Amino acid sequence: MEKISKIVFIGAGNVATNLAIALHNKGVSILQVVSRTIESARELALKVNADFCDNFSEISQDADLYIISVNDDAIFELSEKLNLKRKNIVHTSGSLDISVLCNISDSYGVFYPLQTFSKEELISFTAIPICIEANNLFLHNQLIELAKKISENVRIINSEERKVLHISAVFACNYSSYMYLISSDILKDKGLSFDLLKPLIQRTAEKIKSIEPAQAITGPAKRNDIETIKKHLAYLDNLPELKRVYKVLSDSIIVYFKKQKNNVKL
Repeated sequence: MEKISKIVFIGAGNVATNLAIALHNKGVSILQVVSRTIESARELALKVNADFCDNFSEISQDADLYIISVNDDAIFELSEKLNLKRKNIVHTSGSLDISVLCNISDSYGVFYPLQTFSKEELISFTAIPICIEANNLFLHNQLIELAKKISENVRIINSEERKVLHISAVFACNYSSYMYLISSDILKDKGLSFDLLKPLIQRTAEKIKSIEPAQAITGPAKRNDIETIKKHLAYLDNLPELKRVYKVLSDSIIVYFKKQKNNVKL
């Protein structure tokens, strides 16, 4: 079976940067980085010894695979600009259907690494789930082989499953990070450091490795400690938006565990 050895990246953001460098470090040739801004294209290209451009008409035609790693709205725009009909092309989105690429090429798929990335802190892909989907068996097999170069956790996930996975990831990652932001702001208001919470956050994350989420939850809402909840809500009177968030989450936790106690299917 032919293997993917030459790749063009369309996009130079957080995901593209981490993925391109990880593949480059495993001996995969990154031929070119294409970005709407020449500065971002150059920045990534220099790290992976690639050519770069900001013009879609200058995209190399010599790659085995084209990885589109841009925000979801931009993918729809690209579907009207790119014509790579005889090329293998994938996107890295967690939420978009595989079919969004059908106007660009006849051979298309998804290469979705389930992780939060930043350009400033590169991370190992070894344990990161890479979710694969393709519209043909040949590309399917090629993507699996490529993913195995960098990850020990390669999964075959279709578009519907990936959408559910992405929703779950938003709750687990994005919303929890927003909770950290709220916590930090509440502490800053009284001149307290967010560092005080870091051991608690670390321990909470560690517990999930060995027990179920329902077992890991503690606190006044889990205990249905109404008096403590009332005191917290009173403190947040001058922060109505945060008070609303606190109440919605507390009520949701209380209802969840009441249903569980009564053996109600959730």
